[in-house]
Amino acid sequence: MFSIFKKILFVSFIFSFFTVFAGENYSFDLYTMKGKLLSTAEIMSDPQAKYLIVDFFSLICEPCKKSLPKWDQFYKENKSKGFEFILVSLPSKGDRKKVEKDLKNYFKQNVFGFKMVFDKYSVVGKKFGAVTESGDVKLPMIFVLDKSGNLLFKAESYDEAMSKIKELK
Repeated sequence: MFSIFKKILFVSFIFSFFTVFAGENYSFDLYTMKGKLLSTAEIMSDPQAKYLIVDFFSLICEPCKKSLPKWDQFYKENKSKGFEFILVSLPSKGDRKKVEKDLKNYFKQNVFGFKMVFDKYSVVGKKFGAVTESGDVKLPMIFVLDKSGNLLFKAESYDEAMSKIKELK
Protein backbone atom coordinates (compact mmCIF):
# COMPACT_ATOMS: atom_id res chain seq x y z
CA MET A 1 0.00 0.00 0.00
CA PHE A 2 2.81 2.39 0.91
CA SER A 3 4.60 1.83 -2.45
CA ILE A 4 1.43 2.70 -4.39
CA PHE A 5 1.20 5.93 -2.41
CA LYS A 6 4.85 6.70 -3.26
CA LYS A 7 4.19 6.06 -6.96
CA ILE A 8 1.15 8.32 -6.97
CA LEU A 9 3.09 11.02 -5.16
CA PHE A 10 6.02 10.70 -7.60
CA VAL A 11 3.74 10.87 -10.67
CA SER A 12 1.95 13.90 -9.18
CA PHE A 13 5.28 15.63 -8.61
CA ILE A 14 6.46 14.97 -12.17
CA PHE A 15 3.16 16.18 -13.62
CA SER A 16 3.28 19.35 -11.50
CA PHE A 17 6.90 19.98 -12.47
CA PHE A 18 6.15 19.81 -16.20
CA THR A 19 2.97 21.84 -15.82
CA VAL A 20 4.90 24.65 -14.14
CA PHE A 21 8.03 24.57 -16.29
CA ALA A 22 6.82 23.37 -19.70
CA GLY A 23 5.26 26.65 -20.84
CA GLU A 24 7.90 29.04 -22.11
CA ASN A 25 7.47 32.64 -21.11
CA TYR A 26 7.76 35.07 -24.01
CA SER A 27 8.31 38.27 -22.03
CA PHE A 28 11.05 40.60 -23.27
CA ASP A 29 12.66 44.04 -22.98
CA LEU A 30 13.65 46.11 -26.02
CA TYR A 31 14.34 49.74 -26.81
CA THR A 32 11.80 51.93 -28.56
CA MET A 33 12.78 53.90 -31.63
CA LYS A 34 13.28 56.87 -29.28
CA GLY A 35 15.74 54.95 -27.08
CA LYS A 36 13.47 54.16 -24.10
CA LEU A 37 13.62 50.64 -22.67
CA LEU A 38 10.18 49.04 -22.86
CA SER A 39 9.19 45.69 -21.39
CA THR A 40 6.22 43.47 -21.98
CA ALA A 41 5.70 43.49 -18.20
CA GLU A 42 5.40 47.29 -18.33
CA ILE A 43 2.90 47.11 -21.18
CA MET A 44 0.85 44.46 -19.44
CA SER A 45 0.87 46.25 -16.06
CA ASP A 46 -2.27 48.09 -17.15
CA PRO A 47 -5.08 46.47 -15.11
CA GLN A 48 -7.28 46.29 -18.24
CA ALA A 49 -4.62 44.46 -20.30
CA LYS A 50 -5.50 40.84 -21.05
CA TYR A 51 -3.63 40.06 -24.27
CA LEU A 52 -0.48 41.27 -25.97
CA ILE A 53 -0.20 41.03 -29.74
CA VAL A 54 3.44 40.92 -30.84
CA ASP A 55 3.90 41.57 -34.54
CA PHE A 56 7.36 41.17 -36.07
CA PHE A 57 8.13 43.65 -38.82
CA SER A 58 10.82 44.44 -41.35
CA LEU A 59 10.97 47.08 -44.07
CA ILE A 60 11.59 44.31 -46.61
CA CYS A 61 8.25 42.61 -45.76
CA GLU A 62 5.46 44.05 -47.94
CA PRO A 63 2.63 42.08 -46.23
CA CYS A 64 3.93 43.44 -42.90
CA LYS A 65 3.73 47.03 -44.16
CA LYS A 66 0.23 46.50 -45.56
CA SER A 67 -1.05 45.15 -42.24
CA LEU A 68 0.14 48.13 -40.15
CA PRO A 69 -2.88 50.38 -40.83
CA LYS A 70 -5.17 47.42 -40.05
CA TRP A 71 -3.34 46.76 -36.77
CA ASP A 72 -3.54 50.45 -35.93
CA GLN A 73 -7.31 50.44 -36.46
CA PHE A 74 -7.70 47.20 -34.50
CA TYR A 75 -5.65 48.60 -31.62
CA LYS A 76 -7.67 51.83 -31.48
CA GLU A 77 -10.94 49.86 -31.43
CA ASN A 78 -9.85 47.13 -28.98
CA LYS A 79 -7.42 48.63 -26.46
CA SER A 80 -10.31 49.24 -24.06
CA LYS A 81 -11.23 45.54 -24.40
CA GLY A 82 -7.86 44.42 -23.01
CA PHE A 83 -5.77 44.16 -26.18
CA GLU A 84 -2.27 45.62 -26.21
CA PHE A 85 -0.09 45.69 -29.31
CA ILE A 86 3.64 45.99 -29.91
CA LEU A 87 5.49 46.06 -33.20
CA VAL A 88 8.94 44.48 -33.06
CA SER A 89 11.04 45.83 -35.91
CA LEU A 90 13.75 43.50 -37.09
CA PRO A 91 16.86 44.50 -38.99
CA SER A 92 17.10 43.21 -42.50
CA LYS A 93 20.50 41.98 -43.57
CA GLY A 94 22.99 44.79 -43.81
CA ASP A 95 24.20 47.67 -41.74
CA ARG A 96 22.14 47.87 -38.53
CA LYS A 97 22.68 51.62 -38.18
CA LYS A 98 21.36 52.20 -41.69
CA VAL A 99 18.38 49.91 -41.04
CA GLU A 100 17.63 51.76 -37.80
CA LYS A 101 17.80 55.11 -39.62
CA ASP A 102 15.52 53.77 -42.38
CA LEU A 103 13.04 52.50 -39.78
CA LYS A 104 12.97 55.87 -38.01
CA ASN A 105 12.33 57.61 -41.33
CA TYR A 106 9.60 55.12 -42.24
CA PHE A 107 7.79 55.66 -38.94
CA LYS A 108 8.10 59.44 -39.22
CA GLN A 109 6.21 59.20 -42.50
CA ASN A 110 3.82 56.48 -41.28
CA VAL A 111 2.49 57.30 -37.82
CA PHE A 112 0.70 54.63 -35.77
CA GLY A 113 -0.79 54.68 -32.29
CA PHE A 114 0.79 51.48 -30.99
CA LYS A 115 4.16 50.86 -29.35
CA MET A 116 7.19 50.01 -31.48
CA VAL A 117 10.56 48.59 -30.51
CA PHE A 118 13.70 47.73 -32.46
CA ASP A 119 15.22 44.27 -32.04
CA LYS A 120 18.60 45.52 -33.22
CA TYR A 121 20.41 42.20 -32.76
CA SER A 122 17.39 39.91 -33.44
CA VAL A 123 17.56 38.41 -29.94
CA VAL A 124 13.79 38.50 -29.43
CA GLY A 125 13.18 37.52 -33.05
CA LYS A 126 15.27 34.39 -32.52
CA LYS A 127 13.53 33.62 -29.21
CA PHE A 128 10.16 33.73 -30.97
CA GLY A 129 11.36 31.97 -34.13
CA ALA A 130 10.82 34.94 -36.45
CA VAL A 131 14.57 34.96 -37.14
CA THR A 132 16.62 31.83 -37.83
CA GLU A 133 20.04 31.27 -36.27
CA SER A 134 21.61 32.18 -39.64
CA GLY A 135 19.79 35.55 -39.54
CA ASP A 136 17.07 34.87 -42.11
CA VAL A 137 13.79 36.60 -41.30
CA LYS A 138 10.52 34.62 -41.48
CA LEU A 139 7.73 37.16 -41.84
CA PRO A 140 4.91 37.90 -41.32
CA MET A 141 4.94 36.42 -37.83
CA ILE A 142 2.43 37.38 -35.13
CA PHE A 143 2.22 36.08 -31.58
CA VAL A 144 -0.51 36.57 -29.00
CA LEU A 145 0.45 36.33 -25.34
CA ASP A 146 -1.63 36.29 -22.20
CA LYS A 147 -1.14 38.73 -19.33
CA SER A 148 1.66 36.57 -17.86
CA GLY A 149 3.64 36.41 -21.11
CA ASN A 150 2.61 32.89 -22.04
CA LEU A 151 2.05 32.10 -25.71
CA LEU A 152 -1.59 31.60 -26.65
CA PHE A 153 -0.99 31.21 -30.39
CA LYS A 154 1.05 32.37 -33.34
CA ALA A 155 -0.02 33.27 -36.85
CA GLU A 156 1.71 33.89 -40.16
CA SER A 157 -0.58 36.61 -41.47
CA TYR A 158 -2.84 39.40 -40.27
CA ASP A 159 -5.94 37.48 -41.44
CA GLU A 160 -4.93 34.29 -39.65
CA ALA A 161 -4.20 36.25 -36.48
CA MET A 162 -7.56 38.03 -36.64
CA SER A 163 -9.48 34.79 -37.05
CA LYS A 164 -7.82 33.44 -33.90
CA ILE A 165 -8.17 36.75 -32.01
CA LYS A 166 -11.94 36.70 -32.63
CA GLU A 167 -12.06 33.49 -30.57
CA LEU A 168 -10.53 35.40 -27.61
CA LYS A 169 -13.12 38.19 -27.56
